[in-house]
Amino acid sequence: MTQAALLRRPEMTVDELAARIGPVPLWRVRTDPAPGTATEDDVERLRREEGVLCELIDGVLVEKASNSKKAFLNAQISTLLGNFVQAGRLGWVLGPNGFVWLLGRRLRAPDVSFYRLNQLPNQCLPDTGFLDVAPALAIEVLSPGNTAGEMERKRRDFFAAGTEQFWIVDPEQLHIQVFTGPDACRTYSQQEPLDAGSVLPGFQLNIAELFAAPTVRGK
Repeated sequence: MTQAALLRRPEMTVDELAARIGPVPLWRVRTDPAPGTATEDDVERLRREEGVLCELIDGVLVEKASNSKKAFLNAQISTLLGNFVQAGRLGWVLGPNGFVWLLGRRLRAPDVSFYRLNQLPNQCLPDTGFLDVAPALAIEVLSPGNTAGEMERKRRDFFAAGTEQFWIVDPEQLHIQVFTGPDACRTYSQQEPLDAGSVLPGFQLNIAELFAAPTVRGK
């Protein structure tokens, strides 16, 4: 979508749009319904009818950026975390369809998330609707459509809602940033295992093995 196309819509100017969603490429912004008027029903409709995952940010639909590397890493991380969590009956690991309402009525969908058993009512996942409890751990895997400013705004949303850790997996730089607060970050390289700390005691991720696959390295 072009800047001119947005400006032709009376509901919202480009400056207003940027103030709502942050530095996100305009091609990821859905214009039907008009920015500022979308609801959770539109999120569900696009997921059901087009197979497109969109986050809802103050009435604006923003497509999740993705590519094959991201899809591969999402699956790998979900499997590794899921096996650990399942073995200890610790809770649930959700993939990119794990939508959650955060503060300000923002509907976010982290690529991978972990919920402890005691975070959800009756220790059960809901059959319908979206979660309204922030995950203990939220993970985003970068792809070319993501921006640093977008990730900053997203992690601030999660921490404001109660998330304990936020990971940013970078398949180009081959490292993972682990945030324990909006600005508290440690970067793990391939030379050291990632320790999940108090959010998942005992879990370690071998970053070198995670990034070793030809799909990730692009060979």
